[in-house]
Amino acid sequence: MNSRVAELVFHGYPELLEGDLTRIRAHLVRKSFLAMVGRSEGLEEIIESSVINDSVIADTVEAIIGGAYLIDRDLVLRTLDEIFNPAEVDTDELRDWKTLLQETLQADGLRPTYRVISKQGPAHRPNFVSRVSVDGKEVATGEGTSIKDSEQTAARAALEILGIRPVPRSTVEVHVGA
Repeated sequence: MNSRVAELVFHGYPELLEGDLTRIRAHLVRKSFLAMVGRSEGLEEIIESSVINDSVIADTVEAIIGGAYLIDRDLVLRTLDEIFNPAEVDTDELRDWKTLLQETLQADGLRPTYRVISKQGPAHRPNFVSRVSVDGKEVATGEGTSIKDSEQTAARAALEILGIRPVPRSTVEVHVGA
């Protein structure tokens, strides 16, 4: 699966540098994306486990793809081409908002600091809220299913509050032969 997605990304974005291609590939094969695919196919209702979370659903999707590949390689490759379409990637999700905020603030001699202000939900599905402050002043908060995600959301909100808008990346049509 990983190699097919890498091929799709490589052919879909010939103008991008290796680091950007890696981020797009990683985005497409990450657990949360695979879990979303599994949920859209109803796997959450048929998996028998004491814990049903993104990791379990993503592992199940990978196992199904692997098993199906052994039976009908060409069908799986065509299906992967449909599911893992790099042209449908929300490139905003690929941005490292924390780094962008830090680099922007460093130009003025400032540094962001992050603090988790709450954690709610069950252990298998937590929700975090983080705050980003600059020069001792709260700028924004963000939510996420991990501390990292909540800090990224807070950094993105801070950039918007500060009026910093990154240049949008262009969309590219993907055409790859099976």
